Amino acid sequence: MVDTMTPILAANPDVLAAFALSSVYVVCLIVGGGLIVVSTVFGGDADADVDVEIGGAAVADVGVDVDAGMGVDVDVDADIGADVDVGGDAVHGAHVHAPSALSLASWFSIHFVVYFLAVFGLVGTTMTRLSSAGSTPTLLWSLIGGLGVGQGVHQLLRYLRRTSGNSASNVGDYLNQPARVTIKIAPPQKGEVSVSVRGRTRFVPAVARRDDDLFESGDPVVVVAYRNGTAEVVSRKEYEFVTDSEAK
Repeated sequence: MVDTMTPILAANPDVLAAFALSSVYVVCLIVGGGLIVVSTVFGGDADADVDVEIGGAAVADVGVDVDAGMGVDVDVDADIGADVDVGGDAVHGAHVHAPSALSLASWFSIHFVVYFLAVFGLVGTTMTRLSSAGSTPTLLWSLIGGLGVGQGVHQLLRYLRRTSGNSASNVGDYLNQPARVTIKIAPPQKGEVSVSVRGRTRFVPAVARRDDDLFESGDPVVVVAYRNGTAEVVSRKEYEFVTDSEAK
């Protein structure tokens, strides 16, 4: 069969191109469709918050959303000079956001790639097998379908994240929030705490308010300040004692 087809393909470049494209369509359909099925069956998500510092100042807040079976979406928000404290002057630093239309994340994500592959492969395979359209129109419509559906899904998910009450957090959202130590805090070294902010668990660097405090992994604490991307914490017992005393 191969020996019979080889002279035909060699003598007809258009046939060779169509044959190669038909294989590409099938592969894209299998890969993209398979990932969508896996993501649907084993759906789940997780997220983390990473603060980027340069010279001791937080310059970016990077939110990472992981969708099981699908991939990873990364959103970066620049946050310069944010400083909020309890019991003192509250100062909110300026938030600088790059123009969304110019950022790569505005047009590209794992979701976009997966749905593009699935629809590109589906349209191409269907037109190749069930229509008399040539290879060029088939490729064109496959690209249009893949780009359209991929961008549609990507932009819809971005819109849902922007409009969701859990999608964005402000510096003040961390204040007075109970947290749990995930990495030991031993002054003067930083540790890490997990804190629930607008329904999502965030993992942020943390320091003790006093130099003589030591918190082991798993200890309950409360965030009483948030400066330059780092949470300042006290023990939950101390926080409750101070709060009760002030209430009296």
